[in-house]
Amino acid sequence: MPSASDVYRMLSGQAFGQTHLPTVDLSGKTFVITGGNTGLGLDAAKHLSVTIQLSSSARANHLHRARLKASTLILGCRSIQKGEAAISAILCETHCASHTTIEVWEVDLDHYDSVVAFSRRVRSQLSRLDGFIANAGIELTKFELSECLERTLTINLVSTYLLAIAILPKLQDTAVANTVDTRLTIVGSIIHVFAPVAQLDVGQDQAILTSLSDPKTADMEQRYNLSKLMVHQMFVELVKHAPASTGKHRAIINLVNPGWCGTELSRNKEAAAFERAAFSMIGWTSEKGSRTLVHAVTSGPESHGCYLSQCQITPQGSYMRGEHGGKVGKRLWEETIRRIRQIDPETAEYVS
Repeated sequence: MPSASDVYRMLSGQAFGQTHLPTVDLSGKTFVITGGNTGLGLDAAKHLSVTIQLSSSARANHLHRARLKASTLILGCRSIQKGEAAISAILCETHCASHTTIEVWEVDLDHYDSVVAFSRRVRSQLSRLDGFIANAGIELTKFELSECLERTLTINLVSTYLLAIAILPKLQDTAVANTVDTRLTIVGSIIHVFAPVAQLDVGQDQAILTSLSDPKTADMEQRYNLSKLMVHQMFVELVKHAPASTGKHRAIINLVNPGWCGTELSRNKEAAAFERAAFSMIGWTSEKGSRTLVHAVTSGPESHGCYLSQCQITPQGSYMRGEHGGKVGKRLWEETIRRIRQIDPETAEYVS
């Protein structure tokens, strides 16, 4: 159960929290967003695409958005067709064709081979990588298997970190070669505080991921919340195990809560009447939430290893800050890295 402070932070943040866009020039820089064809990813892509000068009166209108003029933007999408439709929407809305090159690269987090191929393409074909937003995810209420694990765990956890670790060398090389800080931003969620943490207390004779992938006992109503807690646990360990910086500039790794937003993420879930009523009062638009992603992927070195919510550094939930949560997180990391080593030994070596 979440602590009273966890619940208060979530509710107050949703009701009164503000988000904003950074005022930085991203000319000449390259960014990659997974899940870039819809929801938070698509809105973040629009913000990153091109700068529009706004009058002071226009700034108060959320339909007029300052954009940041990135030179190259890669949308990592499962469907090339949907990705191309997203590019058309971005170009139509932002008129950024003369400033930003946008491409769709296929990546399907349901399949490890696709993730490995995508990461190798990032490392080999991009001349630089300034920011990577690991945004793609899924919320399911029915049990499905993918790569021998419950599908939510495959996509939200294993594939997300397989990809995040695999592109770290490119971020680090870019930082050194261009004397700039680069960023890896992983999309977490405030919902991690509502995760059923007892489900992670698995006996030492069985792997956590294997136990959670038993169709007879899998709690799919709570699976998304649990997967986001596990994303947070893996983030803490990734920061510990990522190679140290060899110079003044580094790959900054941070974790961002985009807020409770209205997106297609929950398209497979029928919300209860109470949930719909609550969202009508404190829910955010996708555009408002997407600003947190852009803020995180352009944040300074003070954000390294930190959880960002409402565009500021914020403590994670009480379970994440406790000793037991840390021990479970370490065990989850070790199990997941063993799995990643079987999938792609080269990637596992980056954090060994």
